[in-house]
Amino acid sequence: MVRGGFAKFYQMGLILLLISGSWMGYAATPSSWNWTRSPEKKDWQIFMKMSEAEHNTLWKGLRGHGLTFETLSWEWRTGWVQVCTRRSSQLCAHILQWALFDRALVVRAESASAMGTRFAGTGHPPALRLLATAYAVQQNKKGKDPLYVQFRILHAIQQIGGTESRTLGHKLAHPPPATARYWTRLAMR
Repeated sequence: MVRGGFAKFYQMGLILLLISGSWMGYAATPSSWNWTRSPEKKDWQIFMKMSEAEHNTLWKGLRGHGLTFETLSWEWRTGWVQVCTRRSSQLCAHILQWALFDRALVVRAESASAMGTRFAGTGHPPALRLLATAYAVQQNKKGKDPLYVQFRILHAIQQIGGTESRTLGHKLAHPPPATARYWTRLAMR
């Protein structure tokens, strides 16, 4: 009889955990995720809801297992960029920089957008220098034609603002006609 009472108590505790959402952390822990493959939907949702402290701890754990930013799948790398968009930690500064020069075009573009959002209205010179360097990378062009990441970089430069950004954006955007037209439209805002 006592044994049956304990089993019911245990079951009720599990039900309460499920209802409260606290079970989520136990259902799929980051240590069980495959960081080199596309994330599962539930893992992605958990990851995006984590606090900055949880992300910092998670990153230390990944590093402890020998994983680096480059070894993660492009989706996970994009996720890290997204969570770092509005954070100013040292880790996030590194992630945004690594991502700006990533091998995947989509990660580079996401990082450029994140930097524009992160430093909007600040005129932040180091961010402008990084964006200018990334703009010139051959991977961001197809021959002489700009790829969409260059447009994202120009938009980020415009968002950051300040005298230096106006001069820099104009210089980078010219002479290719597509980027020159785009910069002119951005400058009119």
